[in-house]
Amino acid sequence: MQRLDAFSCQLIDAVAAGSQGPVCVAVSGGSDSLSLLNLSQAWAEKSGRDLLVLTIDHGLRPEAAEEARWVADLARDRGVAAEILTWSPEKRSQNAARKARHALLAEAARAAGSGTVLIGHTLTDVVETLLMRLSRPVRLAGAVGPQPVSVSPVWPEGRGIILARPLLSSRRADLVADLEAKGQSWISDPGNEADYYERVRVRRLVAALDGARLKRICFDAMRIRAVEDLQLSQLLIETVHTDPGGLIEVDIGRVDAAPGVRGRFLDVLLQAASGTSHGAAAQSVTDLAEMTFSGGPRSRVTLGGAWVQRRGNQLLVGRDPGEARKAWADGIWDGRYQRLRMSETLEPVERMALPFLVRQSAPGEPAEEIISARLAQWSRALRLGAQFSAAMVQNV
Repeated sequence: MQRLDAFSCQLIDAVAAGSQGPVCVAVSGGSDSLSLLNLSQAWAEKSGRDLLVLTIDHGLRPEAAEEARWVADLARDRGVAAEILTWSPEKRSQNAARKARHALLAEAARAAGSGTVLIGHTLTDVVETLLMRLSRPVRLAGAVGPQPVSVSPVWPEGRGIILARPLLSSRRADLVADLEAKGQSWISDPGNEADYYERVRVRRLVAALDGARLKRICFDAMRIRAVEDLQLSQLLIETVHTDPGGLIEVDIGRVDAAPGVRGRFLDVLLQAASGTSHGAAAQSVTDLAEMTFSGGPRSRVTLGGAWVQRRGNQLLVGRDPGEARKAWADGIWDGRYQRLRMSETLEPVERMALPFLVRQSAPGEPAEEIISARLAQWSRALRLGAQFSAAMVQNV
């Protein structure tokens, strides 16, 4: 079993708190994810919680189906429930595969009654990601990733799902050494050695650099990011109100933050208002945030599938009617509303009285907004992520 350190145990405890379903573990069969399975089993035995292993037959290599069966059989032999998820790729890009993987994981977790998916990212991934992002125009805090805790990166599939990364304080080399000492084998993806992937090239660069110095730089960036995330979490709770009809209202006079945080704050609001998980171009968000916090815009401006308008100290954010997906999909309308679940003992709920600014992009039948729940979940993930990032770096 993987050693259950305080960071890993407390992280899973915090994220899984309040939920009753199983804790889902994403396992590909590689060294990181098998270490995660070992750790998760140790935590489950200590906590008395159930696990559900989720593994994906991604179809990108001929061996994918066999590898998924190997993972499922391994989990079941250990007494852990397992489910194989299948993806039939239309686009074979890494970005398409990532979105499909997270959608499958989120939908399977929700079907199992779970709100938590554990992911096997390590400290090695954080360092590699930092170098990759710093090669582009980005702030230091914006180059940090992945986080100890985050919301699912897909929407609306990821509604109600929190991702946790309990191996984030561990280096990949140490995990491999631990598996080797236990005599455990794992699946090696040949793509991890292919130079045409940027991450592989960066991985070779990391190996040639001063590891201790690189770690200190990475942890400095994590400290800055943790401060920003905690502030952003508070802003979402303290200054944002979502009207029952789905209109986002912000007490912008109370938003006291640096430009970088203000841009991220607006980006979250635009995604929530548009019911999507893809933000607008970073520079466009930055420009709109500067305008917004300088007194404008006084007339509606659209960006990223949403519109914003400032009225004194109040900022209104809503859905761009021209881009709304005006159809139900799995009980969700445009990523912003869900069908009302009415008890047979209650009188039918009358159609909500919608404000004019959201009426054109709302469903024409009884529904309730899910924007406020999304923002609350986002705030929780940011707060937990900041707390555990700070815990990782406090002694360095």
